[in-house]
Amino acid sequence: MVQTWKQAFIAAAPQVFDRQKGTEKPFADETGPLYEQIGRLQVEVNWLKKKLATNP
Repeated sequence: MVQTWKQAFIAAAPQVFDRQKGTEKPFADETGPLYEQIGRLQVEVNWLKKKLATNP
């Protein structure tokens, strides 16, 4: 059974990997929005910490 899977994979591997080449996004495209969200959340956390410190 494993041998059958291996043969099927070897036969289809070039097609699988060729399809994925065109759909890849550059790494910077994925991380930009995440860094923006991290920055917003850090500002919010700092603001909340200051509010808690001033309200006993």
